[in-house]
Amino acid sequence: ISLNYEVKDIYYEYGQVLYVSEKYKKARIAFKKSIKNKYKVGVSLYYIGFISQELKEFKKAVNYYSLIEKLPEKEKSEVLQAARMQIGDVYLRQVERQLDVYNAVKEYVIPQYEKALEYNEDSSLAQVIKDKIEKLQRKYELVLFRMRNGRTTARPPYYVRINGLYGINDNVTSLDDATKAISEENDYASPYYNLGAFARYSIYPNSTFSYAPELSAGMTSYMSDSTQIKPFNSYFYTVALKSNYEFMHNQAPATIFTDFDYTYNADDADADDAFAEASTVMGFSLSSQLEFFKSNPSTFRLRYAVHDNVEDTSDFNAITFGYEQIILMKSVTLFLFNQFVMNKYISGGESNDNNALTSRVDVLFSMLDVVTPTLYTSLTYTDFFENASKGSTSLTSLGVNIMRRLAKKWYLTFDYAQNSQTGKLDTDNFTQSVMTLNLDYIY
Repeated sequence: ISLNYEVKDIYYEYGQVLYVSEKYKKARIAFKKSIKNKYKVGVSLYYIGFISQELKEFKKAVNYYSLIEKLPEKEKSEVLQAARMQIGDVYLRQVERQLDVYNAVKEYVIPQYEKALEYNEDSSLAQVIKDKIEKLQRKYELVLFRMRNGRTTARPPYYVRINGLYGINDNVTSLDDATKAISEENDYASPYYNLGAFARYSIYPNSTFSYAPELSAGMTSYMSDSTQIKPFNSYFYTVALKSNYEFMHNQAPATIFTDFDYTYNADDADADDAFAEASTVMGFSLSSQLEFFKSNPSTFRLRYAVHDNVEDTSDFNAITFGYEQIILMKSVTLFLFNQFVMNKYISGGESNDNNALTSRVDVLFSMLDVVTPTLYTSLTYTDFFENASKGSTSLTSLGVNIMRRLAKKWYLTFDYAQNSQTGKLDTDNFTQSVMTLNLDYIY
Protein backbone atom coordinates (compact mmCIF):
# COMPACT_ATOMS: atom_id res chain seq x y z
CA ILE A 1 0.00 0.00 0.00
CA SER A 2 2.85 2.39 0.84
CA LEU A 3 4.26 1.78 -2.64
CA ASN A 4 0.90 2.77 -4.16
CA TYR A 5 0.41 -0.75 -5.44
CA GLU A 6 -3.24 -0.61 -6.38
CA VAL A 7 -5.31 -3.74 -6.92
CA LYS A 8 -9.02 -3.98 -6.23
CA ASP A 9 -8.84 -6.42 -3.33
CA ILE A 10 -5.88 -4.99 -1.43
CA TYR A 11 -7.80 -3.13 1.27
CA TYR A 12 -10.11 -6.11 1.78
CA GLU A 13 -7.09 -8.39 2.37
CA TYR A 14 -5.39 -5.75 4.53
CA GLY A 15 -8.56 -5.40 6.61
CA GLN A 16 -8.58 -9.14 7.29
CA VAL A 17 -4.95 -9.11 8.42
CA LEU A 18 -5.62 -6.17 10.76
CA TYR A 19 -8.75 -7.89 12.10
CA VAL A 20 -6.88 -11.12 12.91
CA SER A 21 -4.19 -8.96 14.56
CA GLU A 22 -6.99 -7.44 16.71
CA LYS A 23 -6.29 -3.97 15.36
CA TYR A 24 -10.02 -3.42 15.02
CA LYS A 25 -10.24 0.30 14.36
CA LYS A 26 -7.59 0.18 11.61
CA ALA A 27 -9.30 -2.90 10.17
CA ARG A 28 -12.59 -1.05 10.01
CA ILE A 29 -10.97 1.79 8.06
CA ALA A 30 -9.49 -0.73 5.61
CA PHE A 31 -12.86 -2.38 4.98
CA LYS A 32 -14.42 1.02 4.35
CA LYS A 33 -11.79 1.60 1.64
CA SER A 34 -12.59 -1.84 0.23
CA ILE A 35 -16.21 -0.69 -0.13
CA LYS A 36 -15.03 2.42 -1.99
CA ASN A 37 -13.15 0.08 -4.34
CA LYS A 38 -16.46 -1.79 -4.76
CA TYR A 39 -14.82 -5.04 -3.78
CA LYS A 40 -16.87 -7.54 -1.76
CA VAL A 41 -19.14 -4.78 -0.51
CA GLY A 42 -21.47 -7.12 1.38
CA VAL A 43 -18.71 -8.98 3.23
CA SER A 44 -16.88 -5.71 3.96
CA LEU A 45 -20.04 -4.20 5.46
CA TYR A 46 -20.44 -7.32 7.56
CA TYR A 47 -16.86 -7.01 8.88
CA ILE A 48 -17.42 -3.34 9.73
CA GLY A 49 -20.63 -4.22 11.55
CA PHE A 50 -18.97 -7.08 13.45
CA ILE A 51 -15.96 -4.95 14.41
CA SER A 52 -18.30 -2.20 15.66
CA GLN A 53 -20.13 -4.86 17.67
CA GLU A 54 -16.81 -6.04 19.19
CA LEU A 55 -16.01 -2.43 20.09
CA LYS A 56 -19.45 -2.20 21.79
CA GLU A 57 -20.63 0.42 19.31
CA PHE A 58 -23.93 -1.38 18.91
CA LYS A 59 -25.95 1.31 17.14
CA LYS A 60 -23.23 1.66 14.50
CA ALA A 61 -23.08 -2.14 14.16
CA VAL A 62 -26.80 -2.43 13.47
CA ASN A 63 -26.61 0.39 10.92
CA TYR A 64 -23.88 -1.40 8.92
CA TYR A 65 -25.61 -4.78 9.13
CA SER A 66 -28.82 -3.13 7.91
CA LEU A 67 -27.05 -1.62 4.88
CA ILE A 68 -26.48 -5.15 3.60
CA GLU A 69 -30.25 -5.52 3.08
CA LYS A 70 -30.14 -2.84 0.35
CA LEU A 71 -27.48 -4.55 -1.79
CA PRO A 72 -28.21 -6.61 -4.92
CA GLU A 73 -28.95 -10.25 -4.19
CA LYS A 74 -25.65 -11.50 -5.60
CA GLU A 75 -23.66 -9.13 -3.38
CA LYS A 76 -25.50 -9.82 -0.13
CA SER A 77 -26.25 -13.54 -0.43
CA GLU A 78 -23.05 -14.61 1.39
CA VAL A 79 -23.63 -12.59 4.55
CA LEU A 80 -27.26 -11.46 4.81
CA GLN A 81 -28.35 -14.32 7.04
CA ALA A 82 -25.36 -13.85 9.33
CA ALA A 83 -25.97 -10.08 9.47
CA ARG A 84 -29.60 -10.61 10.50
CA MET A 85 -28.47 -13.05 13.18
CA GLN A 86 -25.92 -10.56 14.51
CA ILE A 87 -28.63 -7.87 14.76
CA GLY A 88 -30.56 -10.37 16.87
CA ASP A 89 -27.49 -10.79 19.09
CA VAL A 90 -27.23 -7.01 19.51
CA TYR A 91 -30.93 -6.75 20.36
CA LEU A 92 -30.57 -9.53 22.94
CA ARG A 93 -27.61 -7.82 24.60
CA GLN A 94 -29.63 -4.61 24.88
CA VAL A 95 -32.97 -6.04 26.09
CA GLU A 96 -31.39 -8.20 28.78
CA ARG A 97 -30.62 -4.96 30.60
CA GLN A 98 -34.30 -4.04 30.72
CA LEU A 99 -36.83 -4.87 33.43
CA ASP A 100 -39.38 -6.47 31.07
CA VAL A 101 -36.98 -8.91 29.41
CA TYR A 102 -39.69 -11.49 28.69
CA ASN A 103 -41.77 -9.28 26.36
CA ALA A 104 -38.73 -7.64 24.76
CA VAL A 105 -37.23 -11.03 23.85
CA LYS A 106 -40.61 -12.17 22.55
CA GLU A 107 -41.31 -9.06 20.45
CA TYR A 108 -37.87 -8.04 19.16
CA VAL A 109 -35.15 -10.66 19.54
CA ILE A 110 -36.84 -13.88 18.48
CA PRO A 111 -38.60 -12.26 15.47
CA GLN A 112 -35.18 -11.00 14.33
CA TYR A 113 -33.69 -14.50 14.61
CA GLU A 114 -36.70 -15.91 12.77
CA LYS A 115 -36.17 -13.34 10.03
CA ALA A 116 -32.58 -14.57 9.70
CA LEU A 117 -33.69 -18.21 9.63
CA GLU A 118 -36.31 -17.46 6.99
CA TYR A 119 -33.63 -16.38 4.49
CA ASN A 120 -32.21 -19.90 4.18
CA GLU A 121 -33.41 -22.69 6.45
CA ASP A 122 -31.00 -25.20 4.89
CA SER A 123 -27.76 -23.29 5.42
CA SER A 124 -25.02 -24.33 7.83
CA LEU A 125 -25.88 -21.26 9.94
CA ALA A 126 -29.57 -22.17 10.17
CA GLN A 127 -29.05 -24.73 12.94
CA VAL A 128 -27.11 -22.17 14.99
CA ILE A 129 -30.02 -19.74 14.68
CA LYS A 130 -32.54 -22.46 15.60
CA ASP A 131 -30.49 -23.27 18.71
CA LYS A 132 -30.46 -19.59 19.70
CA ILE A 133 -34.25 -19.39 19.34
CA GLU A 134 -34.86 -22.59 21.32
CA LYS A 135 -32.45 -21.54 24.06
CA LEU A 136 -34.30 -18.22 24.53
CA GLN A 137 -37.69 -19.92 24.44
CA ARG A 138 -36.62 -22.26 27.20
CA LYS A 139 -34.81 -19.61 29.23
CA TYR A 140 -37.76 -17.22 29.31
CA GLU A 141 -40.46 -19.95 29.22
CA LEU A 142 -41.76 -18.64 25.92
CA VAL A 143 -42.36 -22.26 24.93
CA LEU A 144 -41.80 -25.40 26.92
CA PHE A 145 -41.15 -27.54 23.86
CA ARG A 146 -42.77 -28.35 20.54
CA MET A 147 -45.12 -31.26 20.06
CA ARG A 148 -43.86 -34.18 18.01
CA ASN A 149 -45.83 -33.07 14.97
CA GLY A 150 -44.61 -29.49 15.08
CA ARG A 151 -47.49 -27.81 16.89
CA THR A 152 -46.29 -25.15 19.30
CA THR A 153 -47.27 -25.29 22.94
CA ALA A 154 -49.03 -22.47 24.78
CA ARG A 155 -46.77 -19.41 25.19
CA PRO A 156 -46.69 -18.93 28.16
CA PRO A 157 -48.51 -21.98 29.63
CA TYR A 158 -51.01 -19.86 31.58
CA TYR A 159 -53.88 -17.89 30.02
CA VAL A 160 -56.27 -15.55 31.83
CA ARG A 161 -59.09 -13.50 30.32
CA ILE A 162 -61.33 -11.03 32.15
CA ASN A 163 -64.20 -9.34 30.36
CA GLY A 164 -66.96 -6.82 30.96
CA LEU A 165 -69.93 -6.48 28.62
CA TYR A 166 -72.73 -3.96 28.24
CA GLY A 167 -75.68 -4.91 26.06
CA ILE A 168 -79.20 -3.98 24.99
CA ASN A 169 -81.76 -6.71 24.29
CA ASP A 170 -85.09 -5.54 22.85
CA ASN A 171 -86.90 -8.83 23.55
CA VAL A 172 -85.37 -10.63 26.54
CA THR A 173 -88.47 -12.79 27.12
CA SER A 174 -88.90 -13.73 23.42
CA LEU A 175 -92.47 -12.41 23.18
CA ASP A 176 -94.42 -12.56 19.95
CA ASP A 177 -95.55 -9.28 18.38
CA ALA A 178 -99.15 -9.57 19.62
CA THR A 179 -98.08 -10.09 23.23
CA LYS A 180 -95.52 -7.28 23.01
CA ALA A 181 -98.24 -4.92 21.81
CA ILE A 182 -100.19 -5.32 25.08
CA SER A 183 -97.13 -5.40 27.36
CA GLU A 184 -95.02 -2.71 28.94
CA GLU A 185 -91.65 -2.37 27.24
CA ASN A 186 -89.99 -2.69 30.65
CA ASP A 187 -91.42 -6.24 30.83
CA TYR A 188 -89.64 -7.57 27.75
CA ALA A 189 -86.73 -5.23 26.86
CA SER A 190 -83.77 -4.19 28.97
CA PRO A 191 -80.12 -3.13 28.98
CA TYR A 192 -77.87 -5.54 30.83
CA TYR A 193 -74.27 -6.13 31.81
CA ASN A 194 -72.13 -9.22 32.09
CA LEU A 195 -68.90 -9.84 33.99
CA GLY A 196 -66.80 -12.92 33.30
CA ALA A 197 -63.43 -14.55 33.83
CA PHE A 198 -61.61 -17.54 32.34
CA ALA A 199 -58.33 -19.17 33.36
CA ARG A 200 -56.35 -22.10 31.96
CA TYR A 201 -52.96 -23.65 32.67
CA SER A 202 -51.45 -26.04 30.11
CA ILE A 203 -49.27 -28.93 31.31
CA TYR A 204 -47.02 -30.95 28.98
CA PRO A 205 -45.84 -34.26 30.48
CA ASN A 206 -44.41 -35.48 27.17
CA SER A 207 -44.08 -34.57 23.51
CA THR A 208 -47.46 -35.91 22.34
CA PHE A 209 -49.84 -35.47 25.27
CA SER A 210 -50.95 -32.39 27.20
CA TYR A 211 -53.74 -31.48 29.56
CA ALA A 212 -55.16 -28.27 30.93
CA PRO A 213 -57.38 -27.55 33.92
CA GLU A 214 -59.79 -24.67 33.24
CA LEU A 215 -62.01 -22.48 35.36
CA SER A 216 -64.60 -20.00 34.11
CA ALA A 217 -67.28 -17.94 35.82
CA GLY A 218 -69.70 -15.19 34.92
CA MET A 219 -72.76 -13.27 35.94
CA THR A 220 -75.48 -11.49 33.99
CA SER A 221 -77.67 -8.75 35.44
CA TYR A 222 -80.55 -6.98 33.69
CA MET A 223 -81.31 -3.38 34.64
CA SER A 224 -85.09 -3.77 34.41
CA ASP A 225 -86.94 -4.23 37.71
CA SER A 226 -89.77 -6.17 36.02
CA THR A 227 -90.65 -9.54 37.52
CA GLN A 228 -90.79 -10.81 33.92
CA ILE A 229 -87.09 -10.09 33.38
CA LYS A 230 -85.60 -10.69 36.84
CA PRO A 231 -85.59 -14.51 36.34
CA PHE A 232 -82.99 -13.96 33.59
CA ASN A 233 -80.48 -12.60 36.12
CA SER A 234 -78.00 -15.40 36.62
CA TYR A 235 -74.49 -16.55 37.40
CA PHE A 236 -72.48 -19.69 36.65
CA TYR A 237 -69.14 -21.33 37.16
CA THR A 238 -67.54 -24.14 35.17
CA VAL A 239 -64.60 -26.39 35.97
CA ALA A 240 -63.11 -28.50 33.21
CA LEU A 241 -60.20 -30.75 32.42
CA LYS A 242 -59.14 -30.83 28.79
CA SER A 243 -56.51 -33.03 27.19
CA ASN A 244 -54.87 -33.15 23.76
CA TYR A 245 -53.17 -36.02 21.98
CA GLU A 246 -51.02 -34.96 19.03
CA PHE A 247 -50.28 -37.15 16.01
CA MET A 248 -49.80 -36.97 12.24
CA HIS A 249 -52.50 -37.63 9.64
CA ASN A 250 -52.30 -37.08 5.89
CA GLN A 251 -48.77 -35.65 6.44
CA ALA A 252 -50.22 -32.84 8.55
CA PRO A 253 -50.65 -32.14 12.30
CA ALA A 254 -53.74 -33.72 13.89
CA THR A 255 -55.17 -33.71 17.41
CA ILE A 256 -57.59 -35.74 19.51
CA PHE A 257 -59.30 -33.76 22.30
CA THR A 258 -61.09 -35.10 25.38
CA ASP A 259 -63.00 -32.75 27.69
CA PHE A 260 -64.64 -33.33 31.08
CA ASP A 261 -66.67 -30.42 32.44
CA TYR A 262 -69.04 -29.52 35.26
CA THR A 263 -71.19 -26.36 35.26
CA TYR A 264 -73.30 -24.91 38.05
CA ASN A 265 -76.01 -22.40 37.05
CA ALA A 266 -78.12 -20.24 39.31
CA ASP A 267 -80.80 -17.67 38.49
CA ASP A 268 -83.46 -15.49 40.07
CA ALA A 269 -86.34 -17.76 39.04
CA ASP A 270 -88.62 -16.42 41.80
CA ALA A 271 -87.92 -12.77 40.87
CA ASP A 272 -87.15 -12.06 44.53
CA ASP A 273 -83.64 -10.61 44.01
CA ALA A 274 -82.10 -13.81 45.42
CA PHE A 275 -80.31 -16.42 43.34
CA ALA A 276 -81.62 -19.97 43.65
CA GLU A 277 -80.18 -23.27 42.48
CA ALA A 278 -81.23 -23.77 38.89
CA SER A 279 -79.27 -26.53 37.23
CA THR A 280 -76.03 -28.43 36.88
CA VAL A 281 -74.50 -29.85 33.75
CA MET A 282 -71.97 -32.67 33.58
CA GLY A 283 -70.47 -33.34 30.19
CA PHE A 284 -67.89 -35.35 28.28
CA SER A 285 -66.63 -34.46 24.80
CA LEU A 286 -64.49 -36.34 22.31
CA SER A 287 -63.29 -34.51 19.23
CA SER A 288 -60.63 -34.65 16.57
CA GLN A 289 -59.03 -32.01 14.35
CA LEU A 290 -57.68 -33.21 11.00
CA GLU A 291 -56.45 -31.57 7.79
CA PHE A 292 -58.10 -33.07 4.76
CA PHE A 293 -57.19 -29.83 2.96
CA LYS A 294 -53.77 -28.32 3.66
CA SER A 295 -53.85 -25.56 6.31
CA ASN A 296 -57.67 -25.80 6.48
CA PRO A 297 -58.43 -27.83 9.63
CA SER A 298 -61.64 -29.83 10.03
CA THR A 299 -62.99 -30.66 13.50
CA PHE A 300 -65.44 -33.43 14.42
CA ARG A 301 -67.10 -33.44 17.87
CA LEU A 302 -69.15 -35.87 19.94
CA ARG A 303 -70.54 -34.75 23.31
CA TYR A 304 -72.75 -36.31 25.96
CA ALA A 305 -74.18 -34.11 28.73
CA VAL A 306 -76.53 -34.67 31.67
CA HIS A 307 -78.67 -31.66 32.65
CA ASP A 308 -79.97 -31.85 36.22
CA ASN A 309 -82.61 -29.17 36.93
CA VAL A 310 -84.67 -28.27 40.00
CA GLU A 311 -87.82 -29.88 38.56
CA ASP A 312 -87.40 -33.57 37.70
CA THR A 313 -89.54 -33.11 34.60
CA SER A 314 -86.93 -30.64 33.32
CA ASP A 315 -84.01 -33.08 33.57
CA PHE A 316 -82.67 -34.20 30.21
CA ASN A 317 -79.69 -35.76 28.47
CA ALA A 318 -78.14 -34.30 25.34
CA ILE A 319 -76.08 -36.01 22.65
CA THR A 320 -74.33 -33.63 20.27
CA PHE A 321 -72.60 -34.27 16.95
CA GLY A 322 -70.57 -31.39 15.51
CA TYR A 323 -68.53 -30.52 12.44
CA GLU A 324 -66.44 -27.37 12.04
CA GLN A 325 -64.39 -26.27 9.05
CA ILE A 326 -61.91 -23.42 8.58
CA ILE A 327 -61.31 -22.24 5.02
CA LEU A 328 -58.42 -19.83 4.51
CA MET A 329 -58.84 -17.61 1.47
CA LYS A 330 -56.77 -14.77 0.07
CA SER A 331 -58.57 -11.90 1.79
CA VAL A 332 -61.04 -13.57 4.16
CA THR A 333 -61.34 -16.60 6.41
CA LEU A 334 -64.50 -18.70 6.45
CA PHE A 335 -65.59 -20.60 9.56
CA LEU A 336 -68.33 -23.19 9.04
CA PHE A 337 -70.15 -24.60 12.07
CA ASN A 338 -72.66 -27.46 11.98
CA GLN A 339 -74.22 -29.14 15.01
CA PHE A 340 -76.95 -31.74 15.55
CA VAL A 341 -78.31 -32.14 19.11
CA MET A 342 -80.68 -34.81 20.43
CA ASN A 343 -82.32 -33.70 23.70
CA LYS A 344 -84.08 -36.50 25.60
CA TYR A 345 -86.09 -35.65 28.74
CA ILE A 346 -85.89 -38.23 31.50
CA SER A 347 -89.15 -38.31 33.50
CA GLY A 348 -92.43 -36.69 32.64
CA GLY A 349 -91.06 -34.21 30.12
CA GLU A 350 -91.20 -36.34 26.99
CA SER A 351 -93.30 -33.72 25.18
CA ASN A 352 -90.21 -31.51 25.19
CA ASP A 353 -87.96 -34.09 23.49
CA ASN A 354 -86.42 -32.52 20.41
CA ASN A 355 -83.75 -32.72 17.78
CA ALA A 356 -82.01 -29.47 16.80
CA LEU A 357 -79.82 -28.78 13.78
CA THR A 358 -77.71 -25.61 13.67
CA SER A 359 -75.66 -24.34 10.73
CA ARG A 360 -73.60 -21.16 10.94
CA VAL A 361 -71.18 -19.34 8.64
CA ASP A 362 -68.70 -16.66 9.80
CA VAL A 363 -66.76 -14.52 7.33
CA LEU A 364 -63.68 -12.94 8.96
CA PHE A 365 -62.04 -10.00 7.16
CA SER A 366 -58.68 -10.42 8.88
CA MET A 367 -56.66 -8.47 6.27
CA LEU A 368 -57.69 -5.10 7.76
CA ASP A 369 -55.20 -3.52 10.19
CA VAL A 370 -57.36 -1.19 12.29
CA VAL A 371 -60.31 -3.50 13.02
CA THR A 372 -61.28 -7.11 12.38
CA PRO A 373 -64.90 -7.26 11.15
CA THR A 374 -66.85 -10.51 10.96
CA LEU A 375 -70.20 -11.12 9.27
CA TYR A 376 -72.17 -14.16 10.39
CA THR A 377 -75.45 -15.92 9.79
CA SER A 378 -77.00 -19.01 11.36
CA LEU A 379 -80.09 -21.19 11.13
CA THR A 380 -81.37 -23.48 13.90
CA TYR A 381 -84.17 -25.91 13.11
CA THR A 382 -85.73 -27.64 16.14
CA ASP A 383 -88.18 -30.53 15.81
CA PHE A 384 -90.37 -31.36 18.84
CA PHE A 385 -91.25 -34.78 17.45
CA GLU A 386 -93.19 -35.88 20.57
CA ASN A 387 -95.38 -32.76 20.59
CA ALA A 388 -97.62 -32.50 17.54
CA SER A 389 -99.20 -29.24 18.68
CA LYS A 390 -95.82 -27.54 18.94
CA GLY A 391 -94.32 -29.06 15.82
CA SER A 392 -91.04 -27.38 14.93
CA THR A 393 -89.38 -23.98 15.13
CA SER A 394 -86.87 -22.24 12.87
CA LEU A 395 -84.53 -19.56 14.26
CA THR A 396 -82.42 -17.41 11.93
CA SER A 397 -79.73 -14.95 12.97
CA LEU A 398 -77.80 -12.28 11.08
CA GLY A 399 -75.02 -10.34 12.71
CA VAL A 400 -71.86 -8.29 12.51
CA ASN A 401 -68.93 -8.40 14.90
CA ILE A 402 -66.16 -5.78 14.91
CA MET A 403 -63.08 -6.26 17.05
CA ARG A 404 -60.30 -3.74 17.69
CA ARG A 405 -57.13 -4.15 19.68
CA LEU A 406 -56.83 -1.14 21.98
CA ALA A 407 -53.49 -2.01 23.55
CA LYS A 408 -51.24 -5.00 23.98
CA LYS A 409 -53.63 -6.87 26.31
CA TRP A 410 -56.89 -4.99 25.77
CA TYR A 411 -59.53 -5.77 23.12
CA LEU A 412 -62.83 -4.05 22.37
CA THR A 413 -65.59 -5.88 20.49
CA PHE A 414 -68.89 -4.58 19.14
CA ASP A 415 -71.57 -7.07 18.13
CA TYR A 416 -75.04 -6.62 16.65
CA ALA A 417 -77.37 -9.55 15.95
CA GLN A 418 -80.90 -9.69 14.52
CA ASN A 419 -82.80 -12.89 15.42
CA SER A 420 -86.11 -14.14 14.07
CA GLN A 421 -87.99 -17.34 14.97
CA THR A 422 -91.01 -18.89 13.32
CA GLY A 423 -93.08 -21.80 14.60
CA LYS A 424 -96.46 -23.52 14.57
CA LEU A 425 -97.59 -21.84 17.81
CA ASP A 426 -98.12 -18.07 17.87
CA THR A 427 -95.97 -17.85 21.01
CA ASP A 428 -93.04 -19.40 19.13
CA ASN A 429 -92.93 -16.50 16.65
CA PHE A 430 -90.76 -13.58 17.69
CA THR A 431 -88.06 -11.16 16.59
CA GLN A 432 -85.17 -9.94 18.68
CA SER A 433 -82.16 -7.66 18.30
CA VAL A 434 -79.17 -7.72 20.64
CA MET A 435 -76.38 -5.13 20.66
CA THR A 436 -73.31 -5.55 22.88
CA LEU A 437 -70.02 -3.82 23.61
CA ASN A 438 -67.42 -6.07 25.21
CA LEU A 439 -64.03 -5.22 26.75
CA ASP A 440 -61.49 -8.04 27.18
CA TYR A 441 -58.25 -8.05 29.17
CA ILE A 442 -56.01 -11.00 28.30
CA TYR A 443 -52.99 -11.91 30.42
